[in-house]
Amino acid sequence: MSFLTYSRNFQGVGDIFMRDPVRYLPFVQLLDNVMSTESELSKAQREMIALYTSRLNDCHYCVDSHSCVLAELETDEALVASLVNSSTEPLDDNLRAVFTLVRKLTLEPDHIGEADIDAVRSAGWLDQTIEDVIGVVATFAFLNRLVDGFGIAGSKEHFQQVGGMVSQQGYQPLINMLQPKKIS
Repeated sequence: MSFLTYSRNFQGVGDIFMRDPVRYLPFVQLLDNVMSTESELSKAQREMIALYTSRLNDCHYCVDSHSCVLAELETDEALVASLVNSSTEPLDDNLRAVFTLVRKLTLEPDHIGEADIDAVRSAGWLDQTIEDVIGVVATFAFLNRLVDGFGIAGSKEHFQQVGGMVSQQGYQPLINMLQPKKIS
């Protein structure tokens, strides 16, 4: 149940966006861009970063949502469970370097330094990929706080619906819902 009087029946983040499409359309376009454009990171890897960032931020709604997306993307269940428990142990060394940056950027953003970026480069990742990682973490810092600020909890059915939609269509359906309808 949402904390705000006008949002008591909101089931998910889409309800927040739909309440004020003019305000949230630019953010949803950014979300789609960060999560869907061409990247060295796969769609599942970006969803894993979103899940891990959300877990570090203790945003249960987003953890549950992205766990369902990853299940629909047929991501290894043990890996998803590890990320839900804040563990990066099952990741290979190259991807673990990315998740070390994700952790520090989420929990200690004021302590990020050139050595943190160099560690990801040394693991074989391109600067564009590092920017992509930063974009996912920053986007979900906003989204986690938005959902938690509203008090949105979601439901198993909601998360399964979101997981199916995002795994198949990305975030474009949210943009479509928010864009002004053209009059013919």
